[in-house]
Amino acid sequence: MSDESPGAPFPMARADYLATLPKATVYACLYFTDVRGRPVQLRSVFADRVWQLPGGNMDPGEDPYRTAVRETYEETGLRIEGPRPLLLAHYIRSDPADAPLAKIGFCFDGGTLDDERLASIRLDPGEHDRWAVEDWETWERLMNPEGYRRLAALAEARRTGRAGLLVSEPTVTGRA
Repeated sequence: MSDESPGAPFPMARADYLATLPKATVYACLYFTDVRGRPVQLRSVFADRVWQLPGGNMDPGEDPYRTAVRETYEETGLRIEGPRPLLLAHYIRSDPADAPLAKIGFCFDGGTLDDERLASIRLDPGEHDRWAVEDWETWERLMNPEGYRRLAALAEARRTGRAGLLVSEPTVTGRA
């Protein structure tokens, strides 16, 4: 890439080069469980009504961990101390017809919430109408297959102590 070096093997203007790069949005979230190891999730108020982890899209200038902490506070009122370990990098392929941007996620280990911390959850009604702690069979029944696959990958990463990579196809709504 070069704006000024005509002798470079592949001279290309910077703007032209940047136009060739993949485009993606970035999200970050926290994976919590209760003292019995059951995942904690929030139900979206949007049309898809999916169960999801506290988190959301990264703001300009923000790093993924700060995004996860900020979004968790905005969505639940929980203040998280850190840093927390990265459990999963999640890549969702783009679909030009529905979701023209790929999505990259960073899922961190939020730790274990005891009954007192769970009781302190205060949802943002503009985003979620319910939080729940459920066993694995119930989550599998309540969630779409890709969402459950991410949840299982997070549990496996926490169990092994090794961060994972999950690659997904886009969902119909483009939401992760």
